[in-house]
Amino acid sequence: MRLRKTPEKPYDDREMIPVEVAGISVCPPYQGYVVILQEKVGDRKLPIFIGVAEAQAISILLQNMKYARPLTFDLFGYILEALEVRVEGIRVTKLVDNTFYAVITLVDTNGEIFYVDARPSDSIALALKTRSSIYVAEKVLSAAAIQMDQMPESELDAMEELKRQLQDAVSAEAYEDAAKIRDKIRELEEKSGGKKKS
Repeated sequence: MRLRKTPEKPYDDREMIPVEVAGISVCPPYQGYVVILQEKVGDRKLPIFIGVAEAQAISILLQNMKYARPLTFDLFGYILEALEVRVEGIRVTKLVDNTFYAVITLVDTNGEIFYVDARPSDSIALALKTRSSIYVAEKVLSAAAIQMDQMPESELDAMEELKRQLQDAVSAEAYEDAAKIRDKIRELEEKSGGKKKS
Protein backbone atom coordinates (compact mmCIF):
# COMPACT_ATOMS: atom_id res chain seq x y z
CA MET A 1 0.00 0.00 0.00
CA ARG A 2 1.28 3.49 -0.83
CA LEU A 3 -0.05 6.75 0.53
CA ARG A 4 -0.57 9.70 -1.76
CA LYS A 5 1.79 12.49 -0.84
CA THR A 6 0.29 15.92 -0.27
CA PRO A 7 2.11 18.40 -2.56
CA GLU A 8 2.79 21.01 0.12
CA LYS A 9 2.67 21.42 3.87
CA PRO A 10 -0.78 22.76 4.90
CA TYR A 11 0.55 24.66 7.93
CA ASP A 12 3.49 26.80 9.07
CA ASP A 13 5.57 25.22 11.85
CA ARG A 14 6.61 28.66 13.08
CA GLU A 15 3.00 29.33 14.06
CA MET A 16 2.46 26.06 15.94
CA ILE A 17 2.27 26.07 19.75
CA PRO A 18 2.93 22.79 21.65
CA VAL A 19 -0.03 21.70 23.79
CA GLU A 20 -1.15 18.73 25.87
CA VAL A 21 -4.53 17.27 26.72
CA ALA A 22 -5.61 18.65 30.09
CA GLY A 23 -8.83 16.62 30.27
CA ILE A 24 -12.45 16.22 29.24
CA SER A 25 -15.26 18.31 30.66
CA VAL A 26 -18.96 19.01 30.35
CA CYS A 27 -19.49 22.74 30.06
CA PRO A 28 -22.83 24.44 29.33
CA PRO A 29 -21.36 27.38 27.37
CA TYR A 30 -19.99 24.89 24.86
CA GLN A 31 -23.18 22.84 24.60
CA GLY A 32 -21.81 19.46 25.68
CA TYR A 33 -18.42 17.81 25.94
CA VAL A 34 -15.15 19.59 25.41
CA VAL A 35 -11.59 18.32 25.24
CA ILE A 36 -9.29 20.86 26.83
CA LEU A 37 -5.87 21.52 25.29
CA GLN A 38 -3.38 23.32 27.54
CA GLU A 39 -0.37 25.08 26.06
CA LYS A 40 2.84 23.64 27.51
CA VAL A 41 4.45 27.04 28.04
CA GLY A 42 1.77 29.48 29.12
CA ASP A 43 -1.67 29.36 30.71
CA ARG A 44 -4.02 29.41 27.74
CA LYS A 45 -6.49 26.55 27.41
CA LEU A 46 -8.39 25.68 24.26
CA PRO A 47 -11.79 23.92 24.65
CA ILE A 48 -12.92 22.00 21.57
CA PHE A 49 -16.46 20.65 21.39
CA ILE A 50 -16.59 16.89 20.74
CA GLY A 51 -19.21 14.13 20.72
CA VAL A 52 -19.98 11.54 23.39
CA ALA A 53 -18.07 8.70 21.69
CA GLU A 54 -15.01 10.87 21.15
CA ALA A 55 -15.10 12.07 24.77
CA GLN A 56 -15.21 8.50 26.00
CA ALA A 57 -12.35 7.44 23.71
CA ILE A 58 -10.10 10.27 24.87
CA SER A 59 -10.99 9.61 28.52
CA ILE A 60 -10.05 5.95 28.11
CA LEU A 61 -6.70 6.92 26.59
CA LEU A 62 -5.95 9.51 29.27
CA GLN A 63 -6.53 6.91 31.97
CA ASN A 64 -4.70 4.07 30.19
CA MET A 65 -7.75 1.84 30.49
CA LYS A 66 -7.81 -1.47 28.64
CA TYR A 67 -10.67 -3.10 26.75
CA ALA A 68 -10.95 -6.78 25.90
CA ARG A 69 -11.08 -5.97 22.17
CA PRO A 70 -9.44 -3.16 20.16
CA LEU A 71 -11.37 0.09 19.85
CA THR A 72 -11.30 2.40 16.83
CA PHE A 73 -8.21 4.35 17.87
CA ASP A 74 -6.43 1.05 18.59
CA LEU A 75 -7.28 -0.15 15.10
CA PHE A 76 -5.83 2.93 13.42
CA GLY A 77 -2.72 2.70 15.55
CA TYR A 78 -2.21 -0.97 14.65
CA ILE A 79 -2.76 -0.30 10.93
CA LEU A 80 -0.16 2.48 10.89
CA GLU A 81 2.28 0.28 12.78
CA ALA A 82 1.75 -2.58 10.32
CA LEU A 83 2.39 -0.18 7.42
CA GLU A 84 5.51 1.11 9.17
CA VAL A 85 4.13 4.63 9.19
CA ARG A 86 4.49 6.79 12.28
CA VAL A 87 2.49 9.78 13.43
CA GLU A 88 4.91 12.70 13.55
CA GLY A 89 2.29 14.89 15.21
CA ILE A 90 -1.16 16.39 14.92
CA ARG A 91 -1.96 20.05 14.50
CA VAL A 92 -5.13 22.05 15.00
CA THR A 93 -4.59 24.43 12.12
CA LYS A 94 -7.63 26.66 11.79
CA LEU A 95 -11.03 27.72 13.09
CA VAL A 96 -13.70 28.51 10.50
CA ASP A 97 -17.35 29.24 11.38
CA ASN A 98 -16.90 27.73 14.85
CA THR A 99 -15.45 24.52 13.39
CA PHE A 100 -11.89 23.44 14.20
CA TYR A 101 -9.73 21.76 11.56
CA ALA A 102 -6.76 19.47 12.16
CA VAL A 103 -4.00 17.80 10.17
CA ILE A 104 -2.30 14.50 10.99
CA THR A 105 1.32 14.39 9.79
CA LEU A 106 2.58 10.92 8.89
CA VAL A 107 6.12 9.78 8.04
CA ASP A 108 7.01 6.48 6.33
CA THR A 109 10.24 4.47 6.54
CA ASN A 110 11.67 6.35 3.54
CA GLY A 111 11.19 9.67 5.30
CA GLU A 112 8.35 10.77 3.05
CA ILE A 113 5.82 13.01 4.76
CA PHE A 114 2.05 12.81 4.30
CA TYR A 115 -0.68 15.15 5.52
CA VAL A 116 -4.16 13.89 6.38
CA ASP A 117 -7.13 16.20 7.00
CA ALA A 118 -9.02 15.07 10.10
CA ARG A 119 -11.34 16.14 12.88
CA PRO A 120 -9.49 17.39 15.99
CA SER A 121 -11.21 14.81 18.22
CA ASP A 122 -10.03 11.86 16.10
CA SER A 123 -6.60 13.43 15.71
CA ILE A 124 -6.19 13.92 19.45
CA ALA A 125 -7.24 10.32 20.18
CA LEU A 126 -4.70 9.06 17.63
CA ALA A 127 -1.97 11.29 19.09
CA LEU A 128 -2.65 9.92 22.57
CA LYS A 129 -2.64 6.35 21.26
CA THR A 130 0.67 6.79 19.44
CA ARG A 131 2.17 9.17 22.03
CA SER A 132 2.63 11.83 19.38
CA SER A 133 2.98 15.59 19.75
CA ILE A 134 -0.02 17.92 19.59
CA TYR A 135 0.15 21.51 18.38
CA VAL A 136 -2.30 24.37 17.89
CA ALA A 137 -1.84 27.31 15.55
CA GLU A 138 -1.23 30.60 17.36
CA LYS A 139 -4.10 32.24 15.45
CA VAL A 140 -6.47 29.55 16.75
CA LEU A 141 -5.33 29.97 20.35
CA SER A 142 -5.60 33.74 20.04
CA ALA A 143 -9.16 33.44 18.74
CA ALA A 144 -10.59 30.72 20.98
CA ALA A 145 -8.45 30.13 24.09
CA ILE A 146 -9.98 30.81 27.52
CA GLN A 147 -8.91 31.01 31.14
CA MET A 148 -9.71 27.95 33.22
CA ASP A 149 -11.69 29.97 35.77
CA GLN A 150 -14.32 30.47 33.08
CA MET A 151 -15.21 26.75 33.32
CA PRO A 152 -17.55 25.66 36.14
CA GLU A 153 -15.81 23.47 38.74
CA SER A 154 -18.98 21.46 39.39
CA GLU A 155 -19.01 20.02 35.89
CA LEU A 156 -15.28 19.25 36.05
CA ASP A 157 -15.74 17.43 39.37
CA ALA A 158 -18.71 15.47 38.08
CA MET A 159 -16.83 14.35 34.98
CA GLU A 160 -13.83 13.27 37.07
CA GLU A 161 -16.08 11.12 39.24
CA LEU A 162 -17.72 9.54 36.19
CA LYS A 163 -14.29 8.78 34.72
CA ARG A 164 -13.27 7.04 37.95
CA GLN A 165 -16.45 4.98 37.92
CA LEU A 166 -15.97 4.10 34.26
CA GLN A 167 -12.41 2.97 34.90
CA ASP A 168 -13.53 0.73 37.77
CA ALA A 169 -16.30 -0.79 35.65
CA VAL A 170 -14.01 -1.48 32.71
CA SER A 171 -11.26 -2.94 34.92
CA ALA A 172 -13.83 -5.32 36.39
CA GLU A 173 -15.19 -6.06 32.89
CA ALA A 174 -18.59 -4.95 34.17
CA TYR A 175 -19.83 -3.72 30.83
CA GLU A 176 -23.45 -3.37 31.93
CA ASP A 177 -22.29 -0.99 34.66
CA ALA A 178 -20.18 0.86 32.09
CA ALA A 179 -23.30 1.32 29.96
CA LYS A 180 -25.15 2.76 32.95
CA ILE A 181 -22.29 5.19 33.53
CA ARG A 182 -22.57 6.30 29.92
CA ASP A 183 -26.26 6.99 30.61
CA LYS A 184 -25.24 9.11 33.61
CA ILE A 185 -22.87 11.05 31.38
CA ARG A 186 -25.75 11.80 29.04
CA GLU A 187 -27.93 12.85 31.97
CA LEU A 188 -25.20 15.21 33.16
CA GLU A 189 -25.01 16.65 29.67
CA GLU A 190 -28.75 17.29 29.62
CA LYS A 191 -28.71 18.90 33.07
CA SER A 192 -25.85 21.16 32.06
CA GLY A 193 -27.86 22.40 29.09
CA GLY A 194 -25.83 20.50 26.52
CA LYS A 195 -27.11 18.76 23.41
CA LYS A 196 -26.65 15.13 22.57
CA LYS A 197 -24.50 14.42 19.55
CA SER A 198 -25.01 11.30 17.53
